[in-house]
Order: sequence, then C-alpha cells, then structure tokens
Amino acid sequence: MAQWIFRPSTGGEDHFIIEGPSQGSDLYREFGAFFPGNSRAIVYSHHRSPTEFEWKDLKEIQLEAGETLELPGNPTSVGPLDHLMVRLLSDDGCPWDREQTPLSLLRYLLDESYEAGEALVAGDEAGIFDELGDVLLQVVFHSRIAQGFSLADVVKGQVDKLIRRHPHVFRDEPWLTSQAVNEQWDRLKALDAPRSHRAEWVYPSLAWAQRLSKRGIVPSSDVFQALSEFLQVYIGNNEGKLEETLADAAWAVSDVSRQYHQDAEWSLWTRLAFFTSGHTFS
Repeated sequence: MAQWIFRPSTGGEDHFIIEGPSQGSDLYREFGAFFPGNSRAIVYSHHRSPTEFEWKDLKEIQLEAGETLELPGNPTSVGPLDHLMVRLLSDDGCPWDREQTPLSLLRYLLDESYEAGEALVAGDEAGIFDELGDVLLQVVFHSRIAQGFSLADVVKGQVDKLIRRHPHVFRDEPWLTSQAVNEQWDRLKALDAPRSHRAEWVYPSLAWAQRLSKRGIVPSSDVFQALSEFLQVYIGNNEGKLEETLADAAWAVSDVSRQYHQDAEWSLWTRLAFFTSGHTFS
C-alpha cells in the first residue's frame, strides 16, 4: 500500500503525500482519523487537472498508479505530527521515544508549558511559535502512548466541553458579560463528574492551595484567620487594587521567608502535603 511520505515542494511549502496505486477505503481506514471530515485534499494526475475533494469522501477515491494524493491542511495540520509520532514509536523508530511513559514525560510537559509562558510574557513571538509547537508535541506524544484514549478522543472531548460550557454562544441563550461568563463556567464545571484520582502535589504550592480552598479546605490556625481577615479588610478599603494587593501580600510572605532563611514555596508545599496525607492543621 502507498505510504504517507514527506516531500518538500519546489514552491517553498512542504507537503505530505500518498502515492498510488491505492484504494481510498484502505487509506481512510489508516489515515482517516488524522483530519476533520470537511478538510480539503487534492489528487494530482498526469492525465487530468488536479481534483479537490473533502476528506470524508476519501473512501470513494481510487488512487491510480502515477497519481498522488496531497493530504489536507499541510504542513500545519496536527495529522502529519501525529503520523510522525506513530513512526517514532514504531518497532524500527526511536529507542528513546519507545521507552517513555506518561510519568517519564511529565517533566517535559511542565517544562515546555513554562517555557511557552516565559516566551508569552516576554513578548517573544518567535519563541511563542516555537514553544507552542513543543507543547503540542507533548499533547500528541501523551495521546499516542495512552492506553485508553487517542488524540481524536482528546480533541473531541475538548470540543464537547467548550460547547457545553458556552451555552450563551452555542444555544439560544442571552449574551452575558465577561464576569457572568466566568460565573457560569464555574457553575457548569461543578456539574462535571469528579475525578477519582488526585495527585495535586505536582502543582506549584499556591495553585495547589487555591484548589483546596475551592473545596472548602483551609487551615483553622490563628495565623491563617488573622491574615485572611486583614487582607479582606484592606482589599475592601482599597477598591480597584485587588491584584496588586494580593501580589504584594504574596511577595511579603516570600520576603519574610528570605529573612528567616526559609523557602516560601517549599514551606507551603510541605504544609499542604502534611495536611492532605491525612493530618489536620493546628
């Protein structure tokens, strides 16, 4: 059967093509899930003008010897990247890639996400372009080595979630303000089935603490209560400075930690870990 091969074109754009002869039904069985059904593909022939068709109709195509099929959306579609990942994970692919597990890839997923964030904050457009590609690779890689789902499942799940959480866009509901949208998002998110497994220790400590607080889990210590009450009073008396106040409060905690030769991140992390291991705050 024809192979999905990479061929640089003379026009400066790269393409993935399939060379005939081949049955469209066989091609669709192997590559159909890589592209949306309404994507456009093109068949080139020496005997007639190029023929464009929708990807969902590939199964009706008969690719003759000497004909070539240019895959849709190239080179920007995730389809070629997913296919390359299949090749890397094959028996004669890359030994390092084949040895990876979801847990072994965790550090790369986190690192690439932070590097993308760094490029974004720095305003480095070329860096954002590159780092988003690295994040996308991690999504494809994890989807390929997963046992219970595929990349297509990940995409479909995200599409379904966005439609479900945007009823003001996809259903006949009134348009809302940004604040109302956020409140609606939280209400709809709360309706999702809770996850049965948790490993929140992978989060930075502030993010972990916020997730626990959303579930009503906070310490009952005098320090927590006093600082919480002080901040709420201060915020109430300084309208319009919420983010600045919270940032400076967190910075103050970090600075005091430095003065006492402590790591604020580690201190909070160990406190959270101690609590979630079954102990209680004093």
